[in-house]
Parts: sequence; structure tokens; C-alpha cells
Amino acid sequence: MSVAQREGPVVAVVSDETEPKRVADVIVDTLRDLGIDTFYGICGGAIAPVYDALIDAPDLHVIHTRHETGALFMAAGHALASRSMACVLMTSGPGITNAITGLASAKADGIPVIAIGGEVPKTNFGRGALQEGSRHGLDTIAMVRSVTKYSAEIVNPRSAANVVRRAVATARSGRQGPVFLSLPLDVANERVVPTQMSSNVSTGFAMDDDLIDVVAQHLQAARRGLIVVGSGARHPMACTQVRILAETLQMPVVTTPKAKGLFPERSPLALGVVGYGEHSSAHDYVEAGPDVILAIGCGFGETATNNWRTPLLATDVFIQIDIDSSQIGKNYQVDLGIVGPAQAVLPHILARVRARPPATDLTGIRYAAYTPAVGRGPLHPAQVVELLQVTFPSDTVYTCDIGEHLLHTLHHLKVDHSDGFIAHLGLGSMGSGIGSAIGVKYARPDRTVVSICGDYGFQMFGNELATCVENRIGVVFAILNDARPRMVENGLTNIFGRSLVGGGPPIDFAALAQAVGARGVCLRTAEDFARLGSDVARSDVPTVLDIRTDPTASFANNPRFKTISHFGGKGEGPE
Repeated sequence: MSVAQREGPVVAVVSDETEPKRVADVIVDTLRDLGIDTFYGICGGAIAPVYDALIDAPDLHVIHTRHETGALFMAAGHALASRSMACVLMTSGPGITNAITGLASAKADGIPVIAIGGEVPKTNFGRGALQEGSRHGLDTIAMVRSVTKYSAEIVNPRSAANVVRRAVATARSGRQGPVFLSLPLDVANERVVPTQMSSNVSTGFAMDDDLIDVVAQHLQAARRGLIVVGSGARHPMACTQVRILAETLQMPVVTTPKAKGLFPERSPLALGVVGYGEHSSAHDYVEAGPDVILAIGCGFGETATNNWRTPLLATDVFIQIDIDSSQIGKNYQVDLGIVGPAQAVLPHILARVRARPPATDLTGIRYAAYTPAVGRGPLHPAQVVELLQVTFPSDTVYTCDIGEHLLHTLHHLKVDHSDGFIAHLGLGSMGSGIGSAIGVKYARPDRTVVSICGDYGFQMFGNELATCVENRIGVVFAILNDARPRMVENGLTNIFGRSLVGGGPPIDFAALAQAVGARGVCLRTAEDFARLGSDVARSDVPTVLDIRTDPTASFANNPRFKTISHFGGKGEGPE
């Protein structure tokens, strides 16, 4: 273990307030004190006291969503865009079960969110109360335990503030993630004298100087080095440090799909994405065998490695930096491992390296994307991605939902801003890129936000378009509408030679948007894009672009099909 973490105690101090307050009010006050000012969710009877308390907090923001997992996707986007947590509120029973996918997605992506679910009164536990989630009913605490970092029930009114603070601290510490609190209705309505938690928790990291010296020496001496950037480097300071390190050492960089854009893709040192949607420039450089690999914030899961086919093997030394010790050497043999946040570790390395000329001739292996054959028929998805990039400002934030359009986007979109691209690939839930875009736009109203999604994903979570209209959240939803679940249909046909899943008549999403008060535009040609007004990027009215795409277009190489074929199809395994 190369990094040590030190923590101090948490001290409870009784505040100057002597008037008793409802626990619901204490919870809202505590969240405000912790810097949480935005609440997404759906009200119901069991969580009603918290919503009532929010009426007395006009400085806080409440967004009423249409689905609990949609609310969690929004909170995830909010956290990534603002680097601050949001709270998600839900009622008991089905409110919590509806939230499971959103919690699981946040945990898989390491995104801090606090979710608070109402619960029936403790006095009714075990009596068959409607929507009971106690251990006598659904046992929601046990249900969410595997999809959260921390889950607890607030049973003692006097400790409510303490439990909330502990939950938030857990969500923010180490590898971040979601936390869940269950709040029984009678506890929420009890009155207590508020306590003020004075938190003197200090987190320090003690570097192993000898190890850092060795790492710096290997990087300095590398003849054909490679920096692999993962989503664990998604911190403004870390992104800047990676760029400085790459430029100092003149070392090429690849990113995993989730980390797309964390290193500027128009840099001469950028080789593109490795893994799903990868670029030939990245693939070829890795295939040729780097002598030194520095991996920063990478778990090297399926999407980052083409189902672990990518030969990320260093001929000299493999160095891995990660905040989570369990990720070090999990999928590839590591020679030197450093446990700590990238933004804390990289300055120590930068202080030990010096500028040098390129050790490798990168001629011929610059960032390269394939060009699909495009006819005069419907728009090809690759064309759409490029047209979006031409249409919207250079600092646009793109979120991408799950489906075949994701591969086209990973491959053809060029991102130069470290906060310019988000895809929730930990769980890979359809709809995640839709909700996330709403949270990003609400947190950053100054930025244009475009959600690239498919028609089936929009059918799952497009109901949140009404949330955008109600709150004047001007997201642009770019729906690649081929009237079919293209990736699934294409996969089944590739694996089994036939498919039960197919398409139907295309849905008029433009008309659907207009029906709920949003702007809706149908786009069929490149000329249609050129006619879009510039106000689309700036408007606080959400816009749906119903983009009719070629239903026969497929991404050139989808590695997912080979894995499914090996384990569930024809038995044609990985190469």
C-alpha cells in the first residue's frame, strides 16, 4: 500500500438553538450545511414531511421528476457537472424499488448521491402496512445494500443529523458512490433540539517517496510509453496534470470509453479511445507493445478492454494509480501500484520528471477514425454525430445513452473539454444518458447540453421531458430514430443468424415533444441540420431532434457480440 489515509474524530456539539424542530426540518438543514442544495425525486405520503420542510427552505431547489431512477440519473449528472452532491427523495415501497437501477448505476460509476426514502411509521412495522419496507416487509435496507456504499434506517430522532452527516461523508470519501437512508414517518415528524455536528475529519495522504522516485525514473526512460486515462481521473486538477505529464514526456495517451475527453482529443499526443468504439490509432499502438504503461484511474473492465482482448501488456513496467486498492492488478499484471486520488499523486510524479523530446515516432499512428460509406439515403449515425458537432458550440456537454449509437459517438465525436462527455457505462442502463443530461443542464445552465440517445432509450425515460418543460431545463435530446433496437437486433442476427426482435413504424418524437410543451423538430438530411436556428443551443425550452437514421447502419466492429456468442450462442469464443 503506497498511500496512507488518516482520519480524525467527529465531534457532536449542541447548537445554540433550543426550540425543538421536526426531524424532517433537521435533515433538510443538515443537508444544506453540507452543501447540498438540490433535491430531485417524487413525493409520496411516507416522505411528505421532508417535502413540507422544503417549503420553508426557499434557498433550496426541488425538481419533481417522473421516475425515481430518472431522478437518480439526474443527480448523477448533477454531481459530475458541478462536483457537488444532490439529494434524491422517494416514498416507501415502490418508490424505493423504482430507485434500485439508479442506485446501482451510481455505484457502478462511483458517483456520490444521497437517497432518502420514506418509510411507514415504526409503530406499524410488522402489521402489514401498505408499502412497508421494514425487515418485516420488503426489507429495503437489505435490498439496497449491494447497490450502495452505505444504507441505514434513522431510528433515533436525536441522531438523525449525525446519520445524515455520516452518510454524506461516506458517499464523498474514497471511491465515491451512493448512500441510502430510510426515514420512518413517525421519526420524521418527531421534534428534537437540533445538534450541530462539528466535523474535524481530516483526510491526508502520505506518499511513498521511494516508490514515486522509481515510477518517475521508468516514465523518464520509456522509449515507447503509453498513458491510459480512465474515469478515475475525472477531476479538473487531475486532467490538467495528465496533460502536463504527457506533454512533458511527449508520451501518447489513450482513454477508456468512460474517460473520453478527459485528455483533449485534438492533441497531437491523443490516440483516441481504447476498448468499445476504439480508434485504430489506439488499437495499433497498444498491439505493438508499449514498454511502459501508466494507467490512471482505470479498472480495465469489459468496455475498456474489448472484453479483455486488448493486450495491455508492458514489456518493461506496468504502473497503475487508483483511489481504490481493489482495482490495482485486478485484470492486468501490475508491477508498481499507487493507491490514492490521481490529483494527489500526479503532482509528486510531475515534480520528478523533466521535459524531453519524443522517444517514439508517432507518424502514421495519429488519432484516426474510420469513415463509413455514406449514400444518398437516410442519415448514417456517424454522419449524425459529426453534424451535431458542427451544429452546437465547441464547449457543448454531450451525454450519451446506451445502444449502438454509443459506439458511433465514442468513435466519431471529438471532445477537448474534460467535462464535455458523459456516458454511464458502469451499469450501462438505457435512459441513463437522458436523465444525466437533465442534471448536467440544471447544474450548468450556462452550457449547451446535448443528450445523444436512441429511440428505444427515449421511450424508456423520455417521460422526463415533461420535467424539463416544467422547470425550463433546456436540454437538447438528439434521438437517432431508426425505429428499432438496432444493437440488440444486429447482435441476435450476428450470433444466431435470425432475430425475434425487430422494428416497427417510427414514432414521431417531434410531435410527442410538442404535445408536452417542448420544441420538436424532425431531421432527415444534412440540410435540415443547417436550417436549425442558433437559439436551439441557448434556449431554456427543451428541444427534441427526431433524427431519422439508416436502420441498416451498424458499427464496424462490436466486440460485445463475440462475448455473447461465446457464452450464449454459437460457441465462437474470443480470439
